[in-house]
Amino acid sequence: MKKLLLTGLVSLLLSVPAYASEMTEDYLDIAKNYAVMGDYAGAIIYVDKALALEPDNKSYRDIRSALIRLLNVNRKSYVTSSNSKLNAVIEARKKGDRQGMLDALNSAVSGGNFWVYSFLGDYYRENKLYERAVEAYSKAFESQPSFTQALLSIALCYLEAGKYDAVIPPITRFLYYNQQEDFGYFIRAKAYMGMSQFNDAETEINTAIALNDDIEYRYVHGIILYNKGNYEKAKNLFESLTQDIQTSDIYKYIGLCYYGLKDYNNALLNLDKAIILSDDDKFLILKYNEVKSAISGNQSELKE
Repeated sequence: MKKLLLTGLVSLLLSVPAYASEMTEDYLDIAKNYAVMGDYAGAIIYVDKALALEPDNKSYRDIRSALIRLLNVNRKSYVTSSNSKLNAVIEARKKGDRQGMLDALNSAVSGGNFWVYSFLGDYYRENKLYERAVEAYSKAFESQPSFTQALLSIALCYLEAGKYDAVIPPITRFLYYNQQEDFGYFIRAKAYMGMSQFNDAETEINTAIALNDDIEYRYVHGIILYNKGNYEKAKNLFESLTQDIQTSDIYKYIGLCYYGLKDYNNALLNLDKAIILSDDDKFLILKYNEVKSAISGNQSELKE
């Protein structure tokens, strides 16, 4: 009965209604990918987005109800329970057996299944073997072009490897298929930041925030503003986040903003907080000493 329920659900997700709008079709495609992977909570998020656009759609409500019934952490996903080689990958991963996982992946990859390529990409990415990860994710996308998450994974590999210019083509292609996916704009913003293209970065982060007012997005917006020299606006933004974030980094940026505004006393105060919360950060100590020197210089000028 459980297998029939899951098989029926996947069939529902595969059969997008002919009258579905382009946007709801995109949401259901993403939901399908999550459901087949066994990430039913992730699938529900995108079914909910489709329902927000079409709240009276009974088919979408039925899919949502089925997904909720499937939210059982002990149940295997359809793709692994129907493929013993993939299941061996999952079991090795649970045990922390890296070599066993790689052996199982290499055994399974001969079949050319796009899920295998995706899992293999995940393995290489986790081990920071980014070129191999990109190759595996590319094969996953070639095997199943509707699996656009592979494009997102490729972009993340390049971002983590510091190859910021290489991030732009795959993330732009991902956003072509997923225009309402805020995380895609966030990744593109970070890539532009890495290339010091801060005007482009701000455009992207503003789009991400408009779609989802996430605290991490606002934090990155503050960093972009700081790098653009908009210290007052950046300071105000960072200070508004301190109710939720009390880390060394946020006080560092608040201190640096005050330093840029030549408010040395507040700069010193916030850099001091950052140093207390950090683990012997040499950059912070250097900036702290710079501010102290600036204060001493101002006092000497006043005496003269």
